[in-house]
Amino acid sequence: MADAKQKLPASGWAAPPVWARIEMFGRNEVRQLLVPATTFSVAHAGAEPGALEVRSSVGSWPAAPVDRALGTDLLWAELPLGAADGSPLRRGTWKRPSVLLRTSAADVVESYRDALSFAESEPGAPGLRTPQLGAVHAVLGYWTTKATTPATVVMPTGTGKTETMLALLVAARIPRLLVLVPSDSLRQQIATKFETLGVLQELGVVAPTALRPVVGRIEHGFTNPDLAATFAAACNVIVTTPSALSKCTSESLSAVVDACTHLFVDEAHHVAASTWSAIRERFSERPVVQFTATPFREDGKHLQGRSIYTFPLREAQAQHYFSPITYEAVIAFDDVDVQVAHRAVSRLRRDLTEGYDHILMARVDNVKRAKELLPTYQSIAGDLRPLVINSTLSKREQKAALADLATRRCRVVVCVNMLGEGFDLPALKVAAVHDSRKSLGVTLQFIGRFTRTSANGSYGPASMFVARTDVEVDTRLRQLYAEDADWNALLHDVTSAVVDQQQEISDFEAGFNSVPEEITLRNLLPKLSTVVYRTPTSDWDPMALVDFFGEANLLTNPIGINAEAGVAWCVVEQRSTVRWGDLRTIEEVGFELYVVYFDRFRRLLYINHSANDGVFEDLTAALVGTGATRFTGQTVYRVMAGIDRLVPTNVGVIDARDRFRRFSMHVGADVTASFSQAEAGTKSQTNISGGGYRNGKHVTISASLKGRIWSHATAHSLKHWRDWCDDVGTHLLDDTITIDQIIGQFILPELLKSRPEGVLLGVEWPWKLYLHTAEYTRLQLGASIHPATRTDLLPDTSVTTGPFRSRCTRGRGQSGTRRTSKTAASCTHAVTTTR
Repeated sequence: MADAKQKLPASGWAAPPVWARIEMFGRNEVRQLLVPATTFSVAHAGAEPGALEVRSSVGSWPAAPVDRALGTDLLWAELPLGAADGSPLRRGTWKRPSVLLRTSAADVVESYRDALSFAESEPGAPGLRTPQLGAVHAVLGYWTTKATTPATVVMPTGTGKTETMLALLVAARIPRLLVLVPSDSLRQQIATKFETLGVLQELGVVAPTALRPVVGRIEHGFTNPDLAATFAAACNVIVTTPSALSKCTSESLSAVVDACTHLFVDEAHHVAASTWSAIRERFSERPVVQFTATPFREDGKHLQGRSIYTFPLREAQAQHYFSPITYEAVIAFDDVDVQVAHRAVSRLRRDLTEGYDHILMARVDNVKRAKELLPTYQSIAGDLRPLVINSTLSKREQKAALADLATRRCRVVVCVNMLGEGFDLPALKVAAVHDSRKSLGVTLQFIGRFTRTSANGSYGPASMFVARTDVEVDTRLRQLYAEDADWNALLHDVTSAVVDQQQEISDFEAGFNSVPEEITLRNLLPKLSTVVYRTPTSDWDPMALVDFFGEANLLTNPIGINAEAGVAWCVVEQRSTVRWGDLRTIEEVGFELYVVYFDRFRRLLYINHSANDGVFEDLTAALVGTGATRFTGQTVYRVMAGIDRLVPTNVGVIDARDRFRRFSMHVGADVTASFSQAEAGTKSQTNISGGGYRNGKHVTISASLKGRIWSHATAHSLKHWRDWCDDVGTHLLDDTITIDQIIGQFILPELLKSRPEGVLLGVEWPWKLYLHTAEYTRLQLGASIHPATRTDLLPDTSVTTGPFRSRCTRGRGQSGTRRTSKTAASCTHAVTTTR
């Protein structure tokens, strides 16, 4: 959209809005705005001789002087006595029937024929913003392919996602649109935009002949399917939340969803959640568009769909859709909350003195913290009337708090998970972050609330003050929260990196011309495991998988093939006798995933098997012919090169001389003995497992002499597994890496008998957690359950005597305290200290 709304005439009749009668279907409303609030400057001649009408950018309506009433069965404008064609207007009155009915949904759609202008905004010439125009063209073009894969549109905060939806509604003449939003407040905001067509008509982007859509809001679940069907039939647009839809009966939900022709998902990073994806799956054969500023999730779940348009954040900054922002890290050894509050309030007062219409938001993690912090702001900025807003307040209290912000009666708000994603309040320009977010996606969403720009107010640069009390695990967050970080440069670098990564995944998945219908590609999460073969040829035959396993044994037919990426996969049905009896009438039936990747440039073949066993010589011969050799022996240990703080968790040792004790497994402190014995020449390692840090991220890696290489992690996608294989291949082919270098970089644990002097710097899980059963170990805190290997231990330095203590954390604000030195053994891998 152009940066400013079209200015209405300086004088004229400021006509109030006119609504059709609001219809209630159960407790859900259907509304249509017949006439938006507008200004009529002069009277115009009508189509009939002697007739008059009033016109503006939002439409035209019959009109007549007060002494020439037009009747009681239509909506018309009563003008002052003597009004004629060209008469200036200063006042008027709407005359309407006793019951003013809405327009039929079909008539609304027909009014959209050729109603959208595809002009791009220029100085003095309103139109669609560059990102809006690009997104509209991309979606309309994608729809011409009749593709049923959901389309993902990535637009930074403030570039106008909602107006893009409105433009698509008109341009495509969508018969009935379902819009899914994450919250009640966003449902209200988005529905209001659809009811008015935003500013599209004011700017001349949508023709005056276009009618405002009939908009339904589902706030309460339907229990009567006939009522739900009648509700849907009345609407052009239905705006709701997954939570509200989940309260519908199954038949009622089907009545609503089946009536809709298109689905728009706002804030689409939520769509991987089950309540969201269940709705999207019902549109498997209908157009779906997912809008988001952050197309990724920290839990690794995928949005699915095809990324068809991304507007870079650097362009949003360059075109001033994204406000400049200053960042200050607040580090204090006494009361950091007071320091953050003082600095933020000081910045707000400076902004107000400079004429900016700014509001300060203080962010905390929970209601208790908000209540504790409110007195601090009341003492520092009592004249700015600080208040608390959170989800525990009643709807009336929340509405009153928002009204105080809107009228600027209050300019400081202490917030707990409110005014969230998509909330449009450009005056939010000062942030006091007392409890920071722990994931990149949520952090970027939070920052986006403060960087919105608007010409309809006096807004300056955004400012953010962040209490630095914890060390960030995510390296990208460490960059952002560094003491002297320049967010104007870092934000687009960090955002572009993750958006580009998602685009690569989307392109990778789109490359599968052959995809089985039985299994969704993005639901495949193979273990990071492989055996690797060096091949004499750069050619392979992925279709050999069908002949090798037999078509009758394949659950997936056709098999999945991405020829360009060199990846193929299939699911094989395996039948075997039961292990608990000698029975011929019963079989165990299992399904196993095979994923193969052929790097034709380096002539490497990688094979992954969900059972994590086997070396697949016969399968390799079927895929690439004879002559391939498997990486075995000490060469496989090269994959451990380049890992910082590499700590062995278990080591298998073989003794060629002792036939009675040929193999032994060493774990914990015992791994030290395994290395010393090997160095003495009496034994050699058959497999080594360890963990450390690569590029600032914690990794685990294991390798065996037979050639199997694996990690305890699970791939987020097939592409993630393929990228991991590329890294494995790079190390395997590096002849400069020796086994002596690998062993030399290990940090060998030392058994502690008592608490040493010094400060506890780091804590790691004991070796037992990294054995084969580690993936089944779960930790529960309240209602949340997490795999133990995906949690972190943070040292508690408040106690300087007795057992070491640490906090177990995963995600934002979830922690519990554990003792890490109750026994000497638990200290073996757990502590790192400094003196």
